[in-house]
Amino acid sequence: MSNVEEMKSLVLKEPKQDGGDFSGFDLKGMTLTGSSFVYATIVDSVIDDSDLRDVDFSQASLDKSSFKNAKLKDLNFAGANLDGVNFEGATLEGCNFKNAKLLNSDFSQCKLTGCDFQGSDLSHASFYSTQIENCDLGFARMMYSFMKQVIINKSRLGGVNARGADLSFSKLTEVEFKGSILKYADLNSCTFKEVNLSNANLIGVEFKDAQCAGIILEEANLEGCDLTYANLESANLKNAFLLEANLHGANFTNANLADSYLVDANIAKAITKGANLENTILA
Repeated sequence: MSNVEEMKSLVLKEPKQDGGDFSGFDLKGMTLTGSSFVYATIVDSVIDDSDLRDVDFSQASLDKSSFKNAKLKDLNFAGANLDGVNFEGATLEGCNFKNAKLLNSDFSQCKLTGCDFQGSDLSHASFYSTQIENCDLGFARMMYSFMKQVIINKSRLGGVNARGADLSFSKLTEVEFKGSILKYADLNSCTFKEVNLSNANLIGVEFKDAQCAGIILEEANLEGCDLTYANLESANLKNAFLLEANLHGANFTNANLADSYLVDANIAKAITKGANLENTILA
């Protein structure tokens, strides 16, 4: 049974429904603007196909609710509990998720523009085939998140903890990963353009067949990573740590490998034409 008319009546009388309990409500297709649900409980509710603008859900509990195919603009989810929430296919613009809990949430095939996820917990979340544009995920927890075939443009992920994340077959352009943790992440067959991974922890990362021309990996820890047949033309790997890395067939043409550490690395068939090998430690 739909609760749309009930909700419309409530917010018409009082736009501030802070602290209310709307658990299990069916709000499918709801249109709502300028309302407030601070500290509200909206657990296991259906808000699919909705059009929400300038709504404040900060500190609210929305566990296991669904916003599938919704249009969400300028929503405030700061500090909210969104564990297991389904945003599949939704369009989110200018939404604030600062310090929100989003474990096991689903952003598959979403379009995220200008959203702020700083300090949020997105561990085990799914971003399969999602478009992320001008978003800030600085210092977010994204451990073991599923981000296969994601497209990320002009976004910040500095300091993010994405240990074990799957970003394979993704396309990243003008993305900042400074000081991030991507240990054991899957970056196979990714395409990187103007991506900065300086000082990043990339231990055991899979980079097979990745297109990394011009990538910045200065002072990055790439111990034990697999760069088999990766394209690193003109990449900056100054002071990079590549102990026991697999560099078989990797293309380092015109790359900067000055002061990098390649002890026990597999450099069979690696291409180093024009590369800067000043003070590079190979054995």
